[in-house]
Amino acid sequence: MKSRLKSLLIGGCVGGGVYAAIMAAFDYYDEQEFSLWKFVINFLIFGGSNAFITWYSFKHVDKKQHDK
Repeated sequence: MKSRLKSLLIGGCVGGGVYAAIMAAFDYYDEQEFSLWKFVINFLIFGGSNAFITWYSFKHVDKKQHDK
């Protein structure tokens, strides 16, 4: 596995996991019960968008360095 892909996957998983955990903590604070589906959806959507934004910024930086 390429190191760039590995860093994208790790960053997406860490970002998604932290976001989902924080959202679950807010639900717990508001005395709502834990929802696994809500946790998974938060994890996937935020982690996926985080990975996409990181991939796009890597692509943009590579293009700038190539143009120099």
